[in-house]
Amino acid sequence: MQEKADIERELRNQGLEPRTWSQTLDAIKAKLEKPDWEAFSRLHRNFVGYRSDTTLSRFYGFVFTHGLQIAVNDFRFRRLTAILEDLLPELTPGLAILDVGAGAGIIAAVVKRNCAPRSYTVQDPCREVRDELAAQGYATLPHPVPDAPASDTRFDVILCADSLGEVNADDDGLLAKSDGAEVSELPGLIEERYGFAEKLRLWKPYLAPGGRILLWEPFAYPNAMEALAVFLRESGWNVLFHQRAPGRNYLEIRIG
Repeated sequence: MQEKADIERELRNQGLEPRTWSQTLDAIKAKLEKPDWEAFSRLHRNFVGYRSDTTLSRFYGFVFTHGLQIAVNDFRFRRLTAILEDLLPELTPGLAILDVGAGAGIIAAVVKRNCAPRSYTVQDPCREVRDELAAQGYATLPHPVPDAPASDTRFDVILCADSLGEVNADDDGLLAKSDGAEVSELPGLIEERYGFAEKLRLWKPYLAPGGRILLWEPFAYPNAMEALAVFLRESGWNVLFHQRAPGRNYLEIRIG
């Protein structure tokens, strides 16, 4: 397992710095002219206020066309470190990996340098993101992806790191709170608001025999990931829940 200090060094080498969200916004503001800062702020408010494919694409399209894709991830420095600490030991050399919602390619770069994958393919719903990743040399799937992949397009690992839940209908922020719903209600509430089972169904044909989906989501709600595991099992998936520390967890998902 790669040491935490090494992972942090790799992130810093990509240009990331550990910042709070407020500090991240200050750093971005310093990079932009006033009209661009106002546009960034408006697009971010729209995305946070109404999470849809359209508001996501408009916000991240602006971020990538203005070269802010690393800066906007500074507030995720600790989160990315934790994900990579758990992810790297899961990956043996020679795997075919698909990174869903790959964003700036931060995780992709670390995995390629440390895990010797046979292939590493990326996907993202935003055109500007896909263009940037393709320019970095990554094989890139289109959006939307075909229902039936090509015969040679199968992956040993599909990585979903804080990506499937970014567009959701948790408008009242219930699942961002630490109380407010009975534990027994959580599986249904999570699916109703996030649609994970529906989103994962799209990727089932892309799994190679014996393949796995590794899924991280930054839920603040206690027991949310366990509840998601329950719902996915009820939907026919084989799911293992991994917890490294309170609030630090991920799911390993296979076809049932």
